Amino acid sequence: MFKLLITLINHEAGDRRELVHNGRYKTREAALNDAQKMAYIHKNATGTVTHECIVKIAEAGNV
Repeated sequence: MFKLLITLINHEAGDRRELVHNGRYKTREAALNDAQKMAYIHKNATGTVTHECIVKIAEAGNV
């Protein structure tokens, strides 16, 4: 079983939040599929990164 570890970063405010996704995945591939859908980087008009979402996969027993 696998879980997703989500890190939300607001570079403008210097804020960082870490969450554990409530869902459980039977395979690493299923977890990777959802992780790729959730991850993002947002840039402003000048190209500076303002917000970011980083998603990592962990075994459910280790979280």
